[in-house]
Amino acid sequence: MSEEEHAEQRSAEVDRVPILPDSVPVSLPELPPMLRVSSAQQFKAIGDATRSLILQIIKHEPSTAKQLGERLKIPASTIGHHLQVLEAAGLAQICARRLIHGIVAKYYTRTALLFIFDFPPEVGPAAERELSYFISARDELADTLTEHGTIADISKDVCNIGFPHARLSKERAEEYSKRLYALTYEFATEPPDPNGEVYGFCNALFLSPSYLQSSHVSSATPASEDAVDDDSAHSETP
Repeated sequence: MSEEEHAEQRSAEVDRVPILPDSVPVSLPELPPMLRVSSAQQFKAIGDATRSLILQIIKHEPSTAKQLGERLKIPASTIGHHLQVLEAAGLAQICARRLIHGIVAKYYTRTALLFIFDFPPEVGPAAERELSYFISARDELADTLTEHGTIADISKDVCNIGFPHARLSKERAEEYSKRLYALTYEFATEPPDPNGEVYGFCNALFLSPSYLQSSHVSSATPASEDAVDDDSAHSETP
């Protein structure tokens, strides 16, 4: 199908979305639990920081380009372009329309609650992709701290942060990995509570670097050096 045919198909789909009267609120439709993202077009669309943020917002609240622009302090025309890119990539969709001052406003949401990434080789090194998630999580947590003050302030509600380590067998680590995946999937596909608040969830289970792996002291250190270290540790200055 050509690009022109795709555009005609999308236009026909939009025309089928009913125009809601003012008395009917715009509600979040029931979304599929997951969508596999695998094409270069999709990764190019989702790789932009602004578009990624838009996807996070419209997952929980259908929004127009104007509403998103006011929220993100970005011109509505720019947001409109981002929404078109996301829609063309199959990541965003129009879920409602409303006539406002003679203009048909389009409300967008995602096409699924959770996007599962199947990265093609041309997308880039895996290490950079993995680190980008944690950079985004760190930035979002920093924004929350800026708004609320300290971890103690936000932990009055819910805030769990930790960085523990454990020495595990490969089999045991795989068990934890499966449990984390299941918890992440459950969290990401949780049906939205219209009266709730948005929470972030970030996790990582990984093999620690080599400097944390050694389980015993090297035997290459001469005994005389050990003795000197021991003596110096107990010596007193005259």
